[in-house]
Amino acid sequence: MKVGFIGLGSMGAGIARNLIKAGHALVVYNRTRSRAEELRPLGATVADTPGEAAARAEALITMLADDHAVEDAMLGPGRALQSLPAGAVHIGMSTISVALSRRLMAAHREKQQHYVAAPVFGRPDAAAAAKLFIVAAGPVKQIERCQVLFDATGQKTFVVDEEAPSANVIKLAGELPDSNGN
Repeated sequence: MKVGFIGLGSMGAGIARNLIKAGHALVVYNRTRSRAEELRPLGATVADTPGEAAARAEALITMLADDHAVEDAMLGPGRALQSLPAGAVHIGMSTISVALSRRLMAAHREKQQHYVAAPVFGRPDAAAAAKLFIVAAGPVKQIERCQVLFDATGQKTFVVDEEAPSANVIKLAGELPDSNGN
């Protein structure tokens, strides 16, 4: 599959490497270009902007730090939302707010694109070993379409709902500290 990938930090780099290893064609973008350049020898194409990473993608994955980073990459002028082809799917793997997930779902719908929220549970070593747990929500046909990508990056995918923000609720609840503050 032709995959755009935005966000090559400690989690994203491992996920991207596994997608390349599984035979997917990646166009990668990272604010710190050297992180993207590390994937060039593995076969990735390095994009200069988030929009360029999205331009020819069948699926676009974001794995960014927070709401602000996702908004900047996706929703700013000339960003990925504007370049992603109609019919393509954005897979949001970042831990983001339910409100932003709703905004992304609506924005993609306006552009005749699809949105699947698929935040992950696991640490960077699990990302590198393709052992993440993925919580996916969105249109069933789009989740089925993306399953080949989930299989390359995680050990189990939990499909929870057809409304994308439901996955973000589960991810956020899963990160709440217990009564001992852990």
